[in-house]
Parts: sequence; structure tokens; C-alpha cells
Amino acid sequence: MMNETAPWFCIKAKPRQEAVAVRNLKAVGDIEILFPRVMRTRRGHEKNREVVEPLFPGYIFVKFNPEEYHGTVRSTRGVLHLVSQGGKAVDVPSKVIEELNALGPDGILSMLDADLKIGTKVRIIRGIFSGSEGEVIKLATPQKRIAILMSLLGSEQSVDLAVDDIQEILPEE
Repeated sequence: MMNETAPWFCIKAKPRQEAVAVRNLKAVGDIEILFPRVMRTRRGHEKNREVVEPLFPGYIFVKFNPEEYHGTVRSTRGVLHLVSQGGKAVDVPSKVIEELNALGPDGILSMLDADLKIGTKVRIIRGIFSGSEGEVIKLATPQKRIAILMSLLGSEQSVDLAVDDIQEILPEE
């Protein structure tokens, strides 16, 4: 049974071996593991695909009794070392863990491309109009193009842009 008073620590995994470290730490025993990841759209030459990657590449959060498992955790395959300061493993603040746990049971933050709709307010992030804002008035999905209605030189103008050059303006909460 996990000791509820045990502190959370941060582990530095070996390069690109976070999943190996997680799998081996699960086999150790009385260790709680938090491995936050992000699901995003990776753009390719031919098509886009959804990928799940570490939210903090190279890092895993673990909760364990350091007196009992410190040596075992440090020597687990895939683990490089515990994040420490002055030779002592640093406790991760509980507020950080609470925020990461809010991602859900799988610990996956979704950052997939949202489907833009006509009327969506957007900001241009690349090109000569970078920083300008507008509203989506036309979608050309196969070509990944989008028409934005912008106020230019005192009048409303339609500008055709690549979807990658804009981002949705989220309403204030």
C-alpha cells in the first residue's frame, strides 16, 4: 500500500527511454508514477498524424518512500538519476502534482489541431500579416487553406492563408 505521506520526486530518464523507465518502475512495487504526455498533430510532407509524446521530455514523476526504494529507483533500467540539489533528491511541490493529475487518469494533454469553423476568431502567427486578427470566412480543407476577413487600410478584406499560419483566439475565461 502506497504511503500517502511519501514525497513526489522527479526522475531524469535516459534519452528517449521514458517508457522503458516507466515500465520498469511499475514492476518495482510500491511506487506511484506520473508520466504526463501530450497528444498533438505532427505535420508531415504527405499527411498529418497524431502522436503522443512526453510533456516533459526526459522526466518522470514518482512517489515513493526514499528510505525503502531510493537505491532501487536509481538503479532501475531507463532511469538516469533522481533530480537533486546539493546531493539530495528534490521533492516536487504537491501543487505541481495536482496540476498534472488534472490531465486525467492517462495523464495525456490533447493539443490536436482543432477543427476551425466559419466565424472563428483567429490570429495570424506567420507571414506579412503576423500579429493581425481576423475571422474565418471560408475553409478549403484539402489544400489546408483558409480565408480570413481582416480589416486592412480601413476596409474589410479577404486574405487566403495556410492553416499553419493562424491560431484560434480563445475566449477569455
